[in-house]
Amino acid sequence: MKNIYFIFASLFMINIVLNAQDKSEFWDEYLDSDSLAALSSEYPTIDIVYGMGIPRFKNDYIKESFTEISSAELKLGFTKKKFDLFNQFGMSYKFTYFLIGTMTSDWTAKEKIGNNLNSDVWKLGLGLSRGYGYHISEGSDFVLFNTGNVFWSKVSFKEKDLTNPATSNRLKIYDDGKFRFCQSFEAGFKFQFFAPLSIGASYERVIIYPRFMTWYWLGSEVISGMGKGLIEYFTHKIAKTSPGAGPIVHFVLVNLYKYGEYELKKKNMDWPFATEPPLMYDNWKFGLTFAF
Repeated sequence: MKNIYFIFASLFMINIVLNAQDKSEFWDEYLDSDSLAALSSEYPTIDIVYGMGIPRFKNDYIKESFTEISSAELKLGFTKKKFDLFNQFGMSYKFTYFLIGTMTSDWTAKEKIGNNLNSDVWKLGLGLSRGYGYHISEGSDFVLFNTGNVFWSKVSFKEKDLTNPATSNRLKIYDDGKFRFCQSFEAGFKFQFFAPLSIGASYERVIIYPRFMTWYWLGSEVISGMGKGLIEYFTHKIAKTSPGAGPIVHFVLVNLYKYGEYELKKKNMDWPFATEPPLMYDNWKFGLTFAF
C-alpha cells in the first residue's frame, strides 16, 4: 500500500512541476478581453501512435550497441482548443491524457539485430501536450506542440547475462523486476484535415532513471521549470504582437531548450547535480488522432 501511495503522489507532483505554466497565461496576454472574443472547445480524444527509435547510454558507459526498437502507444484524454474569433492565427492547443505503450526490439527485422543488445519496455503514465497553431477553416487546423510525459516502466534486456560483467551489472540495474520512473519531452505537429481526424509526427527523447532520487530530481525540475517559464513568457509576448510568428517561435525556442536540457542529462540524470547516466531512447513517431 505504501508503494501505491508513493506512485500516485509522485505522478501528481511531477505533473505539477512539468506543467506549472498550465494556466492560460498565453491567452491572458494574447487576448484582450475588452476587444476580442475567444471560443473554447473540448473534445474526448483517442491518439494512436507508432514509431521507431534507438536506446542509448552516454557514449562511454557501455561498449555494446543496442538494437533499434519499434514503439506503439495508445493515449486517451481530452483536447482543448481556443480560437480567437477575429484572427485565424489566434489558436491554442492542449491535450491531457493517460498513456499505455511499449518500446521493443521484438518487432525489429532479424538482419538488423546482429550482436546488438535487445530491449523491451512497457510503460504506463500521464502526459500533457501544449502548443499554438493556425485555424485554417471550420474543422481544419495546424498545431505545433511540445509535450511532457511522466510514466512508470518495466524494462527487460534479453542478453543481460550474456554480455561482459561490467555491462551485465549496469543492465541488471534496470532489469531487476521493478518499475522504473521515466519522463520524456516531445516536439511535433498535428494537422487536422477535417473533424475528427488528425495526422501528426513528432520526435521524443525518453529518460529511464536507474533510481529515483527525490530531492535531486525535484531540484533539477525546479531549475528546468524556471528556464522554461522565462522562455514561454518571452514567446507569449511575441505571439501577442505577431500572432503569425508566435506559434513557430514558441515551438522552436521551447523545444531547443528541452533538447539542450536532455543533452545535459545524458551524463547526469538530475543535472546540474552529479548523478548517474540514465538509459535514454530517441524515438521518431507518427500517429492518428480522433478528437470527437
